[in-house]
Formats: sequence, structure tokens, C-alpha cells
Amino acid sequence: MDIENIGLCGEFQRIIADMESDNMVSNAAGVNRALVLIAGGNLPNPVLLLLLVTGLASNLSKSHHDIDIKIAAHSTLVAIRAFIIRNMCMDPSVRNNTLHAIQSCLMNEEFRRVQRHGGSVRLWEEDRQLSAVRIICMFFRRSPMNIIDARCVIAFASLMLSTYDTVMHACIVALLSLPSIVPSFVFAVAKSYCNQVMGLPPQSFRQISNVLVMFERLKHISLPMVDQPGFSDMAMDVLQALENKNLVLRRKVLNLVVSLLTPLNIDNVLLILRNKLEMAASADTPFEYYQMLERAIRDCHFAYPDRIMPFIRDPKYIAFVDCIDYIKDIVDKNLMICAQLLKGFLMVLRHVRSSPVCSAIVWGISVCCVHELEDQGAIVAITSLFKDLLDQRKIEKLINDGAEVQHDYTLHNNPNSAKEGDAHGMHEEHKMEMEELLFVHLGLAQQVNGGYAIASSSKSIADHDEFESLFMALELERTDNLARVVGSGDPLLADFVLDVLSRLMEMGTE
Repeated sequence: MDIENIGLCGEFQRIIADMESDNMVSNAAGVNRALVLIAGGNLPNPVLLLLLVTGLASNLSKSHHDIDIKIAAHSTLVAIRAFIIRNMCMDPSVRNNTLHAIQSCLMNEEFRRVQRHGGSVRLWEEDRQLSAVRIICMFFRRSPMNIIDARCVIAFASLMLSTYDTVMHACIVALLSLPSIVPSFVFAVAKSYCNQVMGLPPQSFRQISNVLVMFERLKHISLPMVDQPGFSDMAMDVLQALENKNLVLRRKVLNLVVSLLTPLNIDNVLLILRNKLEMAASADTPFEYYQMLERAIRDCHFAYPDRIMPFIRDPKYIAFVDCIDYIKDIVDKNLMICAQLLKGFLMVLRHVRSSPVCSAIVWGISVCCVHELEDQGAIVAITSLFKDLLDQRKIEKLINDGAEVQHDYTLHNNPNSAKEGDAHGMHEEHKMEMEELLFVHLGLAQQVNGGYAIASSSKSIADHDEFESLFMALELERTDNLARVVGSGDPLLADFVLDVLSRLMEMGTE
């Protein structure tokens, strides 16, 4: 080895030592000297070359380094790569190993840049965005654990909002391929994506149009994953996007949520939708949005018809079903006045004359409870009103060892009802009683559009601010009508009331 090469090797050894130092000044000096030597066409021997690349990569990854040092390290690596590519006489093994090491280093740096910029990567130029998609996909494939890195997920979700069609297409391809490697990828990205959609300008037609397309893709990609952990949470995450006030987007969100329903999320989805509806009713919100929310809630009920109170379809309660369905139809179509209906049902309960109608009003109270205060108040009120009936049923169960109820409902109807065995007459009598309760005592009035409203004279009983005083002061008292129903000792009604109370208690703990 000639003197010049010996001197060059010594210089590179000092450069490598400086780059490995804990002193930032030494690091900067080493990186700058390496750049000068490489620019002059000088490369160390294969062993030192790999050490040099490793040292440059280390300095490039140090978060506390000045940007100037990182730029110099990056430029040096690029210069080494260009020199090697031109030098066809280099040993193929050394050449390939060095190029691979440099490429990995540059990719790692680009990945860190994507992480740093997160939600703003969609503002980059098209080529850089496409490169970011490829890099993120590469790192997820290399290490599925990167899914726990929120910065990666946020960056990918940001790229899904890109205004470039090529970037959107690249994201869709990634969404199709990555779940097989990282099953939770779609769920994590959907959550971050919907969070970012909230902040989009509602009037941004192009971006909103792209979101509609992406939601459709998310729907088709996620549905086959219904058995994967995390699927049930996706509907809750998608609901975040309702905060964006674009009506077309909101309609798409609600349609997507309905398609993502599962037994595990239906209760929470309904709770959120009802809260949204209540807020929309008290705000300056387009009526079309009210209708969307109402339709979504009806679709939820249609998808899971027995979810709210599954026990009402128990064969033993068949005598109650018609009356309950009558109330259910009114509640489902008038969710905006749910709070008014709740208090109205509590007030008219004292006027019931038969067990089937009584069960329907009790059920109506239970499904109109949205907030914890309402749940607790309804429990207190129902328990108080039906205490004698429930106590008597408890004694009967002790005597009969918990035997199931077998009862003829003609025994507990209004004496003026149709004669025993006339099922049609009995149904009509219950319908007449129901109409009297709702349209006379409650003041329900049908509107031109088919919906209902509480008459102005009755609105005072539905003031939300009075719920607490109504429940806690127990202003409800049994009149002769309700007292007769309670005093009848009807065991089936008692079981039904107990089931309603159990469900209300469950809702209070969810």
C-alpha cells in the first residue's frame, strides 16, 4: 500500500472516530471532512467504507443534531452511492452490500421525516407523497408492530386525504394488501382518517368527493374483517366524521355506520345517534340532517329489532306485543321529541286501565331514557309506582318456587272491554285506550308530514330542566286507574316491569 493510500486510510479512520464520538462538534467535523473527500473522488477500502456508511447513518438518525449536520450526512451518502454506481470495477459483493446499506439508511431517514410531519404529508408534492406511501407500506410489512406508532398511522391517514388521484389509488392498494399482514391496520387508519375528516372545510368539494370514495373503499375492505378484534369499534370511530357539517358527507357516514353494526356496538351507536339528534334539535341545524339521523336510528332498529329490549319478544309477553309495537312506531318516527315523550309517558302512566297498555307505556319510558339521570329517575319512578305489584310477585315466586306465568289476560282488562275470547275486540279496546292516553292526556298531535309533536299545552311537562325535580321529588302518584292495575296482582305485568328495570340498570352501568 503506497503512502498516499495509507494517509487516506488514516484520514477516514479519524473521520469515523469523530462520527462515533459523543461530541456534536466532532460529529460535524467528521461528516464535513467525509463529504469533502468523497466529492474529491476518494473512497476508503471496503471495510472502512461500510464503517463510514454506518457512521453517516448514525449521525443522520440523531434527533438532537443540527439540520446542517443531517444535510451534510445525507449529501455524503448520496455522493457515495453515485460514486459506487459509476465505478463498475468495484467488487460486486462490496458494491451491492454498500448500496443496500445506503438505501436502507436513506429509507429510514425518509420514514423518520414522514413520522415527523404526520398529518401534513398530504401537503407535499405528488412524487414525495407517493414515496411516503411506499415507505410506510414497506415499514409496516417489515415490522407489523409499527402499527402502534401513531405517527405512522396519522401520516397514512393524511395521505388518504391527498388531492392527487395517484396518491389516493396508492393508498387504496395499500389498504387492500396490508390487512393480511397487519390485521388491525384498517381499523387504526380509519380512526385517524375520520378524525382528520372532521377538520376538512365542508365546502371543499374535491376533498369531500375523495372522502366519499375512500369511505366506500373502507366499507368494502372492512366488512370481510367482521370477526377481527377492533371491528366493532370502527363504527364509533366513523361517527366522529359527523362533526364535519357537509350534508353529503354526513349521509355517507351514517350509511357506513349502519353497515358496520354488530351486537357489540349497536347500543353505543344508538346512544351516540340519539345524543346527536338531541343536540341537533336544539341547534341551528338543517332539517335534512335531523331526518338523516332519524333514518339512521330506524335502520339500526331494523338491523337489530330486538336489541333495545330483547325480552319483549319472549313468547310469554305475546299479549303485550301489539301495544308495545304501537308505542315503538311513534317513538321511532319522532326521536327528536324523545325527551318530551319520556316525561309525557311518566305523566300519563297514572291513567292506564289495562296491563298490555301499562306494559307499553313502561316500555316507552325505558327506550326514551338516553342520559344517566333519566335512567336513574325512571328506575326510581317505576319502582315506586309498582312497588306493591313487585312485592306481591316476589311472594308468589317464593310460594310457587319461581314457576313461569300462565295467565288469561281477559281477567285483567277493563270491565267494559270486549267479552272473553273476542281477541279482535280486546285489541281494539287497547288501541282506544292507547289513543286516549297519547292524544288526549299527553297531547300528541299528528303533523302534515306524518310525524308527531307535543301540543303546546303539554310542552311544559317535557322541559328537560325539570327531569331531576320530577324524578327525585316523586311527584307521580297512582290514580284509581293505575291503582287497580297494580292491585290486580298481574304476575306477567310484574315480570315485565322487573325486566324493564333490569335493562335500565344495565344501561346505567354501560
